[in-house]
Amino acid sequence: MTFRSNLLKVTGTMVLPIFLFLASCQGPGKMVYLKNASKEDTTLVFKNPHKEYKIAINDVLYVRVLTGNPEISALYNNLPASGFSISMSSEADQYINGFTVDKTGHIKLPVLGSVAVKGLSLFDAEQQIQRLADQYLIDATVIVRLLNYKVTVLGEVSQPGVYSHYNDQMTILQAIGKAGDITDLGDKRNIMVIRSVPQGQISYQVDLTQKDLLSSPAYFVKPNDVIYVKPSGSKAFRINLPIMSIFLSSLTTLIVLLQYFDNQ
Repeated sequence: MTFRSNLLKVTGTMVLPIFLFLASCQGPGKMVYLKNASKEDTTLVFKNPHKEYKIAINDVLYVRVLTGNPEISALYNNLPASGFSISMSSEADQYINGFTVDKTGHIKLPVLGSVAVKGLSLFDAEQQIQRLADQYLIDATVIVRLLNYKVTVLGEVSQPGVYSHYNDQMTILQAIGKAGDITDLGDKRNIMVIRSVPQGQISYQVDLTQKDLLSSPAYFVKPNDVIYVKPSGSKAFRINLPIMSIFLSSLTTLIVLLQYFDNQ
């Protein structure tokens, strides 16, 4: 067997891993967000009306009734008249100091009693409690906030976890940003958003590389959404690459040895 034949066989064993490596590489089209949003689209409006969140059972609300008299305010908020502070730094604090919507869709407030809030927006709930407070107080101010606005980000992100948001809206890009962005092994074209609805659970498939994302119903995330970033096809190859390298290296060595002994 000639040296040329040996060289061709050894070269043949190297072609496969090189081909697999190149096939596993991610091109720019798979890595860029909103890649087809061209400069001509800068003035284009993507219609995606954000629907106000409606309060649901088991939501936890922050409700405070404020007046010019600290003693009266303390009475309506079930707090000591002076020297009090409210901590909302942990889930336990939120559960203790917040008001949970019960199975009937009501919250029970000090002095004001039971208030129906299920199905209302935060603004409407605030106005409803404000009307009740106005019956007993002069120049009272009611504040209502949602405490359990949390989303879960899983999969191929830098920091998977549950993230709180203290605003009335958040986009999927903001949620992924909180999780430290998608890793090199994540597939920006294959994101799953799981959302709870009254009928059960629904899921959306989202492609972050397409400008259509801006009009997707999953662009604005909802409280308790789960965002799962699926791995790209190259992840399995990269995980198995060390084993494949050892196997191919051993195979190459074996071929060289066999050719060597054949020529003796």
